[in-house]
This record gives sequence, structure tokens and C-alpha cells, in this order.
Amino acid sequence: MSLPPEVRANYIGIIDSILAQSDLSRISEKKVRQGIQAKVEYDITPQKAAIKGLILERFDIFNARQQELESKTEQAATPAPATNGYHAPSPERPTPVKSPAKREATSETVSDVIDESLPKKKRKELSVDADAALAARLQAEEDKRARPTRGGSSKKAAPVKKKTPKKKTAVRVRGSDESDLDDSLTEKKPKNTGFNKPMNLSAALSELLQGETALSRPQCVKRIWQHIREHDLQDPSDKRNIICDEAMRKVFKQDKIHMFTMNKVLNQNLYPIDD
Repeated sequence: MSLPPEVRANYIGIIDSILAQSDLSRISEKKVRQGIQAKVEYDITPQKAAIKGLILERFDIFNARQQELESKTEQAATPAPATNGYHAPSPERPTPVKSPAKREATSETVSDVIDESLPKKKRKELSVDADAALAARLQAEEDKRARPTRGGSSKKAAPVKKKTPKKKTAVRVRGSDESDLDDSLTEKKPKNTGFNKPMNLSAALSELLQGETALSRPQCVKRIWQHIREHDLQDPSDKRNIICDEAMRKVFKQDKIHMFTMNKVLNQNLYPIDD
């Protein structure tokens, strides 16, 4: 049963909204379908098969976009190779001003206020006096900083005691918190249902993914994009197009494939694992 265009467009909006707010490694097709049911005022059960296909289609698009974004991030983080051994010089950091230079600058400032109308000899004497006064003031400041505070040499500040959070004993954890601990561990593991359910790989896909025989859809997409990045197979003029090497041609049956079309063809190389 196919979906009418207006219904399909409405479902796409709901699905995209759910996927945009979800962890793609943990979301399931059932959760998305329940989200659609919560947004409409009629029973969507008769459309279950068509909705499942639409959810998988939108999931593949979101997953591909995520991999493309990771690819762009890696490329941006990789520095451009140097040409002919030349490395662009890094911008020089300003050299911190040392104390003698500070003294010289301050001394010049003091000398600037000396009346230029005075005889040269007198001006020189005033400048020397000003330098001497400045040196004495700077020395006094240094002594003041070095001098210990009153009672500082005889008393030491009491060390601040850090409060250590109480830890539950092993017995208490096993007794009272065992169920909570198990629940938290269970929540962190991706569920092997829906999108994350392991699937059998075709022979060509298994060869592309270095002998893997069973992976989930997201894992397959991630590994394929890893292969694409390692072999630089994105079309420089349009990064959404992938230039297939020999291993990828065996799976996708073409020399160049769009990233979204790649996910559709990938479905033809995944088979349910018989329980």
C-alpha cells in the first residue's frame, strides 16, 4: 500500500523531527512509528508496511548526512600538506616585556616631564635623580612583596580538609542498587532491534568490509564511509557523489553513485539473520 503524496509529506516531517532529536545508534523503527501515531488522529496500522519503508528511507538519509558531516570535520582538521618542503611560518607571539624594559619605559616617562627650558646639565641631574627615585620605589615594592606577612613565618595555614563523598559498600550496592545498576548498563547498550539489528552481508559487501559477515545497517554505512575517506573517493566537484573503486563497484554496480542512492542499493546487500 503506497502513501498519498500529502500523507507521505506529513509523515516525512514527523519522522525527520524525531530522528533529528534522537541518537541514531539507539533509535528503533518502532519508536519512530509510535511517534507518528502520537501525531495523527487515526490508526496507522493499515499503513505499517509503507511507513516502515519510509522510516528506513529517512533514516538512511540522516545516517548518510551524519557520515558526510564527519568526513568534512576530519578534512577540516587535517592540515594542508607542505609544498616543496616549505612550511608556512606560524604567527609570532608577542614577546613578554621583561622587568628591565618596564623600568626603562617608566624612566623615560618620568624624564619626559622634566622642563626642557632648564639647562642641559640641570636636566641631566634631574633625570638621574628621577631614575634613582624610581629605582628606589621599585626596590621597595619588590621588598614588600618578598616580606612575609605578620606571623606568617611562625604559623602555617591549616590545610583545608576535602570532604570525600561517601561510597556505597559492595554489599550495599549488590543489595539495594543492583537493579538500578543493571538498568543503567542495559540502557547504554544499543538495542539489537530495528535499525541496529544485525544483518547478513552479501558476498560482495562482505569483501568490501574486510570479511565481515554480519553487521547492523548503521555499522555498514559507517564502515563504507570509512573506506570512502581512507581512499579519497568523494568527487571533488560534488562531495555527495562517490567515485567507486573496484571493491565498491562489485556492490553498487556503477562507477559513480550518489550518497543517498548508495544507501538504497545497500539494502539489496543485507539479509535477515534466520533465528
